[in-house]
Amino acid sequence: MVLLVTLGACEQPPDSDTSGQDDAATERPNWHEDVAPLIHARCVGCHRDGGVGPFALDTYASAAPWADLVETATTSMQMPPWGAQETEACHPRHAWENDPRLNQAELELLADWAALGAPEGDPAQAAPLPAPTDRDLADPSDIFELPAPIEVPAGVDSFACVSIDPGLDDEVWITGVQLIPDNEQVVHHVLIMLDATGASAGIAGVDGTYPCEELHLGTMLGSYFPGSAPTRLPEGAGVPFPAGARIVLAFHYHPTTAGSGVDQSSLAVRWTAEAPDYDALISTLGNATSAAGGLLPGPNDPQGEPAFHVPAGAKNHTETMQLAVPPGLPDGTRLFMLGPHMHDVGTEIRMTHARDGDEQCMIHDPAWNPDWQSVYAIEGAIEELPTLIEGDVLTMQCTYDNSLDNPRVVEALAGYGLDSPITVTMGSAALDEMCMFVYGLAVPR
Repeated sequence: MVLLVTLGACEQPPDSDTSGQDDAATERPNWHEDVAPLIHARCVGCHRDGGVGPFALDTYASAAPWADLVETATTSMQMPPWGAQETEACHPRHAWENDPRLNQAELELLADWAALGAPEGDPAQAAPLPAPTDRDLADPSDIFELPAPIEVPAGVDSFACVSIDPGLDDEVWITGVQLIPDNEQVVHHVLIMLDATGASAGIAGVDGTYPCEELHLGTMLGSYFPGSAPTRLPEGAGVPFPAGARIVLAFHYHPTTAGSGVDQSSLAVRWTAEAPDYDALISTLGNATSAAGGLLPGPNDPQGEPAFHVPAGAKNHTETMQLAVPPGLPDGTRLFMLGPHMHDVGTEIRMTHARDGDEQCMIHDPAWNPDWQSVYAIEGAIEELPTLIEGDVLTMQCTYDNSLDNPRVVEALAGYGLDSPITVTMGSAALDEMCMFVYGLAVPR
């Protein structure tokens, strides 16, 4: 988990009075016997030297000064960062893979440790630490480094698309990908795209890069967000990868330090030449701008026709989209992945699935934070995953706060030299918005 800088994290830890701890070596809970195993299991993946977290938590000396902040961040459910929540409006029938959330006993453990002044305990009585979380893609077929380093400017968001040739002369099926960031201080997130025709080769420079808007790609292989696990396709599924196809990495760079940086990340890819039982499709849905695309009537629609239109100053503004599953989807098609996406004006996002009058919430992020967006894999064997059939209805509802009460709006406006909200429509810029979901389907062959 990565503790938010806005909660008070800074370069120097707050003062912490740990005097008298030598006289309380057996006080419980303490670091060595109780807290260290939990912190190593849930936090150290990001909060370590060189990690994306703003400070390390892997030793008592590094963690104790932050005990109060750890308690605040976890009790408020801001850490570990995990947007998909069970709420009054959403009780999914499925669980999520790699769910890092703390249970009540774990939350109370951290709160009690902070309340006691973060006692260290006796190192001789230290509980075993869990093995480091395996964040690597098992058995990659190959690892590809960016053709050249990318210069990342300081203080601004920047974007780059990189075309990679895996050199595959025969069709294969991709079963897993992992972006290996070279510089975690600048890599905000990465979309890993399939270029089935190899068209990116014709527009990329000698360094492999090109402006992302020059080529639209609709099929994904996976993604990377800080702290995320590799994209692993369900057992028995793979994304078809034609002979001669290329991989495009769409980078969003967001420096977390004052200076500029350089990044030369790598991509691990796993494939099989044997056709799996299911072809996987990873793509996006939503972002409707008219009734024809599934946008439903909403508040503040101009001229009474559905339009994606968030007025300046509007709070709790909703946009709703519906999609009916079309004919032709093979029986036994399974949904294995969902990933909500909005920008800075967004505050809440939810998807439901309806079949024969039975509506079920699939995912709900009630406190959207674009800095911690993720793609969520549904837990279970492929035969246990939710099905989609012709006539099913998917409803996506997104909520926005386009007022100065939304600190992310204030920050986005400042980036354009503005101090008052403006009307927000659909688009890719910081002051545009989206209402979109990444989804993954496993389709029987």
